Amino acid sequence: MDWREKLFGRVLVKCDSPGTQNGKFENVQTLEALSDCVEDGEGAVCGIYFSFANISDASDDFGVRLEEVYKAVFPKLKVVEVVLWAHVGTPEGPVEREAGFRRTLTGKPWFAVPFHDVDTKRRLTQKYSIAVGIPTLVIRGRAVRDSLLSDPKGERFPWPAPPLNEVLRGVELQGDENKLYEDLPADAVRVFYFAAHWCPPCRSFAPSLCTTLNAVRKRRNKFANTQLILVSSDRSEQSYKRTVASVSPAGALSVPWSASEVRTALPTALGVAGIPALVITNGEGKVLTSNGRQHLAADPIGLNFPWGQRPVSVLTEQALLKMARHPAVVLFIDDEDSEIEFAESVLTPSAESYFEECSIQYPGFCPYQNSSDDETMDFDYSTTKTSRIKKKFKHVMFFIGIDGTDSADMIREHIGLDDAVPLLTAIDFPKQKLVTMKYGDEITTDSVQNFVDAFLSGNADFKPLKPYSDKC
Repeated sequence: MDWREKLFGRVLVKCDSPGTQNGKFENVQTLEALSDCVEDGEGAVCGIYFSFANISDASDDFGVRLEEVYKAVFPKLKVVEVVLWAHVGTPEGPVEREAGFRRTLTGKPWFAVPFHDVDTKRRLTQKYSIAVGIPTLVIRGRAVRDSLLSDPKGERFPWPAPPLNEVLRGVELQGDENKLYEDLPADAVRVFYFAAHWCPPCRSFAPSLCTTLNAVRKRRNKFANTQLILVSSDRSEQSYKRTVASVSPAGALSVPWSASEVRTALPTALGVAGIPALVITNGEGKVLTSNGRQHLAADPIGLNFPWGQRPVSVLTEQALLKMARHPAVVLFIDDEDSEIEFAESVLTPSAESYFEECSIQYPGFCPYQNSSDDETMDFDYSTTKTSRIKKKFKHVMFFIGIDGTDSADMIREHIGLDDAVPLLTAIDFPKQKLVTMKYGDEITTDSVQNFVDAFLSGNADFKPLKPYSDKC
């Protein structure tokens, strides 16, 4: 599927189309609107502008500056605006919000995500960790708000990020044992924490961050070398030292106070627009997740660390809430590194196949676990190369249930599953039914695929799902 439709869906609205003064927008196919945009390399760049309908034009200086830069660099920049609402206790309802949406966009020289496409707006906001009430521009996955504001004529457009490894080359990171950045183990996941002592949310976040990282290192061998790196935005060396002390329980290294140019360059290199922020990269500098703070809040013991988008996730309490609305395939296993890796290896091919087919039929709808909460799909699911079976169901998710975790134990007890492992099951709470693979059958990539095919096609040996308490 084309990357433009994957980001925005199939339709955008044209903000300067005839009739917009009367609140009527023209719909344009996404591929037509962004026909000359390229994902990488030379060509027009697509920028995603996150704006807020209920902040005044006077306070939204960024929107004014963006229009000036847009006119200066067009047609090298194409913009898609995502109009959001700054929730500050305002009483406006849907009618007022739609009026604000139209008022915000009328006459703008670019395109926008339709007002009613809530799923796309939610997905993009989560994907790029957009802070409420702070308008910004994202280009190729990076927030470039500060770069745009410091370059009013767009002379440095598209404001390429300096390579992370170049920014940190030769920098001696300070900690219990000082280390050059390039001397960190190649397999070490890097957790960049942007914070300052003057920031109350940073002071609140640091203890939970340390607790999570220590738990992750202890639980998973492949994350034993995970390194926390503090990038301070403090205004004095004394405050800097306090911020360093807040993350010392996790063995953090910090960019030295004296390396002010490096501390200033890193937010640009990693697309950070505010603090506290948590960005996770691999040893080569590739960003694995840019919104680590949100992920950590939802997964405080780091079961799904490093929280990059994935087709298969470990079952968490937040996942249980989603399972109340969506069917899920769950493989229950022992809490051992080798078992977790085995579960990932046998579940991932089926999950990837499902999501690939889903994304073709519903562009933009299925970014793995981020699905609409209330939409049901008519889905032509192919179980063989020659047959297609049309089934109507809600978005299916794929999970690993680790024995001994609260989430796995809770769901087993709730529906009366025995404690056998490994155990492959498909649970459909909306339709109150489930199916399990016969205990003793070998769990392989092929057998999992056959199991998923039978579940999605409706040909499995389903059993009614009743709460465990009802069976007693």
